[in-house]
Formats: sequence, C-alpha cells, structure tokens
Amino acid sequence: MQGNRQPRVRSGNQPHPAPAMKPAGRGAWAHSRAALDRLEKLLRCSRCTNILREPVCLGGCEHIFCSNCVSDCIGSECPVCYTPAWIQDVKINRQLDSMIQLCSKLQNLLHDTDLSGRHPFC
Repeated sequence: MQGNRQPRVRSGNQPHPAPAMKPAGRGAWAHSRAALDRLEKLLRCSRCTNILREPVCLGGCEHIFCSNCVSDCIGSECPVCYTPAWIQDVKINRQLDSMIQLCSKLQNLLHDTDLSGRHPFC
C-alpha cells in the first residue's frame, strides 16, 4: 500500500501545517508581518542591537556582531561573554548577510512604510 505511506521526515523536522490565510483586507498578511518582526529581533547585533551590518561571528563563542561593532575587540575578548576573540577565529557570515538582505526585501513588501514610517533594515 504505497499510496497511504506518510512522507519520510528526519527526526526533529516534522512538517507543520501552513497557517490559514486571512481574506484580503487590512489584516491579510498580519501573521506574515508578525513572523518577520520576530525574525528581525533575531537578526540584531549582540553589541549595538541594530540589524546586523556585515555580520561576523566570533569563533570561540559564536556571538554575532556587525563588523564595525567588533573591530575593536578582535585580539582581545568577546564584549558579551569575554571569551578570547582571536583574529583567526573571526568569520564573516555571508549567508546570514544574504538572509538579512532577503528579510529587508520581504519587509518592504509586507510593511506599508507610509503607515509605519519605519525602515528597520536601512
């Protein structure tokens, strides 16, 4: 009975049903805006708390910072947990930077900047 088989899913990656879409109107994309706002909070620098710019990861502790925010700490210690931050352990995170750019585009699509007046990914 192959037609009744459930798709094979790796442990921890259980499929979740998609949230129901609201009808077109004022709150049509409210759940998408809320999810994007939660994601935006995760894309903030550990030091300046702004949206990451040119994100870098400190290898020893894996805290993520804007490249400008951590430049004075390289060779000394992480400003959050004080783990040694050696130059050879600092990694530019290009994948995260690409995700931030994508989120910026989604933010522009979902948020009416005339109403909100905010540009969190400037």
